[in-house]
Amino acid sequence: MTWFKVDDSFHSHPKALAASLAALGLWSVAGAWAGNHLTDGGIPDHVVPLLSRGQPELADELVAAGLWKRVEGGYQFHEWAERNPSRSDVEATRSQSSSGAIVGNHRRWHVAKGIVKSDCPLCQEEQEQDSDRGTDRGADSDPDRTPNPPGPSRPDPARPDPSDDTRRQDPSGGVGGDADADASGQTDTTKPTKSTKKKTDRGHRLPDDFAVSEEMAAWARENAPSCGRADHEAFCDYWRSVPGQQGRKRDWVATWRNWMRREHERRTSRTSHTRARSSTTDDRAAQALEAGREAQRERESHESSQHEIQQQQALAALTGGG
Repeated sequence: MTWFKVDDSFHSHPKALAASLAALGLWSVAGAWAGNHLTDGGIPDHVVPLLSRGQPELADELVAAGLWKRVEGGYQFHEWAERNPSRSDVEATRSQSSSGAIVGNHRRWHVAKGIVKSDCPLCQEEQEQDSDRGTDRGADSDPDRTPNPPGPSRPDPARPDPSDDTRRQDPSGGVGGDADADASGQTDTTKPTKSTKKKTDRGHRLPDDFAVSEEMAAWARENAPSCGRADHEAFCDYWRSVPGQQGRKRDWVATWRNWMRREHERRTSRTSHTRARSSTTDDRAAQALEAGREAQRERESHESSQHEIQQQQALAALTGGG
């Protein structure tokens, strides 16, 4: 909910004193409307008759008092940005609150209860991680399985080379007693081990310096335009708080894209529903206003007819008396 802020000394401000109560009523209602629709203080021409209850001339009174300014296509509140949050600020706050609520609800209702929801992006992320771990366990269950056989220049440390014994026993081999030493006599410490490979396959924690690159920003502008810095911060806060293996990913950029894509889809779906509801409310208000105008016209027509009858009766009385 966005609040339209009114200073507690507004009642005695010279501009407020220069306007009628009816005009100040329009000013107040229009301020609430602008805050609700995030127009940054803009009031379109077509909205003024509805908000003023059929008295659009009140807008000119607000302009004369200095509370509004006439702009192309409507009116603008005087110094709106100095006293009220902007559209971008409100959306950023809502996004951060929404992302935090998603994380909190996920931990409370899904993680704590051990359930997985198909419409929860965090459940889907963790399910993908479980699938990755299952694949890794399948590869590690066979100690003789070598997905990427090492080349001849780098023997598999899990399989001793039968020729090592021969080289150790042959003083002319120039190897000496160290099978892992190269021709320069230095030991190669860069050979991968099975435990190192398993750790790499199972991913890594989110880096402390994980930032949005130019490529990621370009992707977001194209595929998740409603997402911004607050969503990125929520993403980082969540995954840094996830303990153990669940907080490890092999491709953090892909995980980030999935998060932003789902957040954008959820947000645009909610926005469409809100706009449809607001449109329905405006239509009903317009219908009520038109009904009031019709009743006013009927009342005026009736009063005019009564006046004509009275005139005719008076004329008849005068004629009869003559």
